[in-house]
Amino acid sequence: MGGKGSGRKPGFKGCNVPDSKNPVKQAADPSNVDREVNSAVMAFGKDIMAFEEPDFADAESVEDAFYRYLDMCEHHGIRPMVTSMANAFGLRRQELWGIAVGDPKYANWRGGILTPKSRYAIQKCYDFLNTAWETYLMAEKGNPVKWLFMGKNYFGMKDQTEQVQVRMDLTPQLPNPEDVAAKYAAMLGQPQPTLAEAEIVDIEDA
Repeated sequence: MGGKGSGRKPGFKGCNVPDSKNPVKQAADPSNVDREVNSAVMAFGKDIMAFEEPDFADAESVEDAFYRYLDMCEHHGIRPMVTSMANAFGLRRQELWGIAVGDPKYANWRGGILTPKSRYAIQKCYDFLNTAWETYLMAEKGNPVKWLFMGKNYFGMKDQTEQVQVRMDLTPQLPNPEDVAAKYAAMLGQPQPTLAEAEIVDIEDA
């Protein structure tokens, strides 16, 4: 490695970036964390673990749990997001998404415990998180990439343009000769003429 054909210039001695400025090594260092943020995350996680799950058969219980979840996010200064709400409700993120979007796979979730009203309550909670995500994205003054990533993973957003091709038959439709003859005959006050069929004659080469 590093010889001929390696693409390295002669005299190359490797990366001399100190560990304190190397982003790769910093990301791999578990101690490289903001203590204040870390404390808030740990406290938030503890409250999620102790969160009382709602009675999914009762729409009011679902809504009450969601309000308690929002209060908890506000208390810890943490944005409400899909995964943390799912954790607080004792769900997997895929379950919350499936119920909210009406995926047939979750039509009989937990033996059909969800009532139409409680299912609608979960959908409203999910829609609120979608609205919050959109608001955070619009208020972002830095790099919006993180929000776009979450939009794709949590709300099915796409950053692609779909082209729709429409084919139209623009061949002009010629009117029937008999209809044309009848039209002009009527304009002249004459009876409709009878159009004779043309006779095709083969002419031999002299």
